[in-house]
Amino acid sequence: MRTVGTWTVIIGAMFLLAGMTGCKKGDQPAGSPQVAFSSDVSFEDIPVPAAFVLKRSNSYSFQNDVTRVGRLIYEGRSSLNDVLAFYQQQMPLHGWQEMSYIDYYSSTRYYEKEGQSCILTVEPKIGWKNVRIILSTQPKSK
Repeated sequence: MRTVGTWTVIIGAMFLLAGMTGCKKGDQPAGSPQVAFSSDVSFEDIPVPAAFVLKRSNSYSFQNDVTRVGRLIYEGRSSLNDVLAFYQQQMPLHGWQEMSYIDYYSSTRYYEKEGQSCILTVEPKIGWKNVRIILSTQPKSK
């Protein structure tokens, strides 16, 4: 149930930001945020284990001067425990603080940093690339 609310907020924020920037081509008023869609759909402060490949068709990111949102999906070959250990070590080095977690079939970690939140889900997958990493970023809930 919480997932529906989170995605509703993300989609609403994207439409709100798109509406604020307008659709007119040409000069933008001074001080208005420049909207930029990431060409590599990644964020430099969220690490990804080596050899994991971004699934571009299932990923997106949106960033401007005010906010950023994104959902990045990576697949690779590793153990779930190794991937979780990677994030447990690396996220604090990038300024993220773990707030909570849930472990069941998959593992989900909730991180926060300077007005941002990041939800990390690591789940098993059938096939050679046996692990999927889902990284979702959005403004921190108030």
